[in-house]
Amino acid sequence: MTFGEHIRKLREQKQLLLREVASQMHIDTALLSKIERGTRIARKEQVEALAIALKENKNELLNVWMADKIVNMLKDESNSTEILKKVEEEIKNLTNKKQQL
Repeated sequence: MTFGEHIRKLREQKQLLLREVASQMHIDTALLSKIERGTRIARKEQVEALAIALKENKNELLNVWMADKIVNMLKDESNSTEILKKVEEEIKNLTNKKQQL
């Protein structure tokens, strides 16, 4: 499920109109519609505003958003699994370096 599909599902489950959520986020209804349809990528600040408007956990929504961005980046790569393994190694290395400081 894409980020847009996820937030549309949440919005509809809460029986909120697109214009209500967009208004709470201080963005145009058309922009929120594009985010839900996947024709526009939300910015981090917009995801945080969505979490507030939908009364959802900010970190969980950010995780779905970031995962969707990564999937879009790697979806056409034949070696995506290897890339993800390398990323995981690099993140572990960075985390270890931070802990040593």
